[in-house]
Amino acid sequence: MKLKPSTILFITSFIPVIAFKVLARVGEGTVAQARVATVLGLVLAAMQCALSKRFLKSTTYLEKAFLGFLGVGTAWVHLAPVGASSLFVDHSTALLYFVLFLTALVPQLFGYDPFTYAIAKRWYPETVWNTPQFRTINLHLTYVWSCIFFISFLSSLFGHGRPFFSIIMPLIFILGIGLPLARMYPSYYLKRELSPHPVDPFGFPETAKELISRMPLGFDPVTGRDLEVEIQFDLSGEGGERWYYPSRRDGVHFGRARPSPQP
Repeated sequence: MKLKPSTILFITSFIPVIAFKVLARVGEGTVAQARVATVLGLVLAAMQCALSKRFLKSTTYLEKAFLGFLGVGTAWVHLAPVGASSLFVDHSTALLYFVLFLTALVPQLFGYDPFTYAIAKRWYPETVWNTPQFRTINLHLTYVWSCIFFISFLSSLFGHGRPFFSIIMPLIFILGIGLPLARMYPSYYLKRELSPHPVDPFGFPETAKELISRMPLGFDPVTGRDLEVEIQFDLSGEGGERWYYPSRRDGVHFGRARPSPQP
């Protein structure tokens, strides 16, 4: 099966951080290794963002988070004293989860697109991007990912960077909760929101005349404030009449329906 560019670039977005972690911790894990690792990771992250811009015309929050994390890390290990540089390397995983937590939580609090929005736009057609359901689903998933990243941060921090707490536990949350929920929740939400609701039969009008008389109640005075129309109904059969709604408005209200003069 041929992979789409969006799928390939989503997978490769993790390479800069993986390369940094492997190179920084292999062998003795010296500060000199960390300096090389951060520079390599930063270069790879910059290349990732450039490729996304080139082929997909956009970058995701995830790519920007990795680029920012490695940019700060590069400055940290090159400019800070040796002790502080070691601190970054020792707690880099916990710091990365905290950066991802802030990246997932903060944007929508200030009115920007949710964390998962840019990624979801690569997987779903453009026709659904501006629907309220698409945005709501992404908001819900974004808050789930915020919780997962924060729990992963706490696990790595209080686990003192040990692999079980820094890698295995977060992977359990990501693979066991985050990814399955991201796949199943959109269908669940749409099925729940768009399923037909029970209708009260007593709410239906009993006659066509009664139905027409209720139509002004559905008029939106804000949307139709500049509307100038006259709507006329001619009902035939027993009890039929000719009714019309003139555009006589007191501010934003239609006039009451009444029988129109016969031609």
